[in-house]
Amino acid sequence: MAINWGGLGTVFLVAIVASVLFVGLFSVGINSWTRRGEAALNNVVAIGCFVLCAGIVGYGLYAIAFK
Repeated sequence: MAINWGGLGTVFLVAIVASVLFVGLFSVGINSWTRRGEAALNNVVAIGCFVLCAGIVGYGLYAIAFK
């Protein structure tokens, strides 16, 4: 049995990047959602971050189910 180290490295790299991106977007979304001040802009940023997070999760589920 041979291990495809290139493929394993690619999976590891994509997992790390996706995790950092997801946590960063979710943190910015929570931070924007809880700030006072420019409420309309903060809400738009928060909702945008949450939509991108949902997109990441949706793509992950698609990749698991159909590939």
